[in-house]
Amino acid sequence: MKTRITLLAFFCLSLYINGQGTLQFNQARLLEGSQGTCSTCWTVPAGKVWKIGSVTCNSGNTIYYVVNNRQLGFLAGLGYAGVDPRYINPFPMWLPAGATFGYNGMSNNQAITFFVLEFNVIP
Repeated sequence: MKTRITLLAFFCLSLYINGQGTLQFNQARLLEGSQGTCSTCWTVPAGKVWKIGSVTCNSGNTIYYVVNNRQLGFLAGLGYAGVDPRYINPFPMWLPAGATFGYNGMSNNQAITFFVLEFNVIP
């Protein structure tokens, strides 16, 4: 009996719980950079959410990714990521509206590209 009451109460409460909104696909984006350091290159627009799915780079250096001007982790030697045991794959990474995103540690005259899906947040 207690189990049934608990399940019924849980079901009734779940009807009143709302998420933060619905995501609607907007566009696919390529965030490209060629500077050695760009800590705040891109900002997620208002009313949008970004899903950074992957990255490619022609650098063998250890490149750090930066969110909201804080260095959070590294992508060790992306040019050799398949054999580098230090390689950390933080993707997919979700960023809310207003968040800034960038990188540092790359040599000049090299290129990095982040592959991003942009969603509209519908209340």
